[in-house]
Amino acid sequence: MVRNYLRKVASHYNISLEVLEYSHASRFEEVGSRNDTIYITNLRDPVERSISHYKYSERWDCDQLVKNSTFFVPTRYNARPFKTWNGTHGFVESEWDKPFSFTACAVNCYIQTFSGRGFSSTFWMNEYNTALERLRKYNLILVFEKFKDPNYVKAIERYFGGVSGFNEHTSMYCGMESKRANDRWPLSTNEFAHVFKLIKLNKMDDRLYSDYILNCWDDNDGQRDIKYNFPKADRSRFVPQENRTVIG
Repeated sequence: MVRNYLRKVASHYNISLEVLEYSHASRFEEVGSRNDTIYITNLRDPVERSISHYKYSERWDCDQLVKNSTFFVPTRYNARPFKTWNGTHGFVESEWDKPFSFTACAVNCYIQTFSGRGFSSTFWMNEYNTALERLRKYNLILVFEKFKDPNYVKAIERYFGGVSGFNEHTSMYCGMESKRANDRWPLSTNEFAHVFKLIKLNKMDDRLYSDYILNCWDDNDGQRDIKYNFPKADRSRFVPQENRTVIG
């Protein structure tokens, strides 16, 4: 949805949209390094994101659900167990991922994405500080939990000069198939017991998300601010750029 909306924004202003997914944030270009570019990313609660990722494409294989639906029937017995979904790279058991890839990541994926490095339990503050410093270079950080708030949607569209269409329904590969399978075979109470382990393993990401993202919505009294008074972008930033290629 975010990609489709930003593509619409880019078309409206006749500028380029470049998309980087699945790898660390500065792999091809340092965030904030160009003054003719608006840098945007999006985040959600790290544990909820991890569980959602598991249910979407890792509980059952997406290609099996989509391309082999005649012969492959998802059941509780052929699902990969949730209790094993706690390696840093999903089901791959490793202390950290080098080089990092967001695909199927389960643990501290934001720290790894924005620091560009694997993490360790001993020196994780180094990676935390690097990730935090890079996050602060973005012009806009979208917060998934706010997408259903119409005031937030209006604020995002106002930021882009009134371009409409943010949070419109968008189909995604395997989305309908995985939802149908999970609705039929929801996670059991026993499986949810492993959420506590996932929470503990994601403590670095949770701190990053809580300290830097959620606190942005707190007013001086500690109450959540729902006014979304961030400014709209300067229209002079939306200018055609030569020799830029649209990818993604």
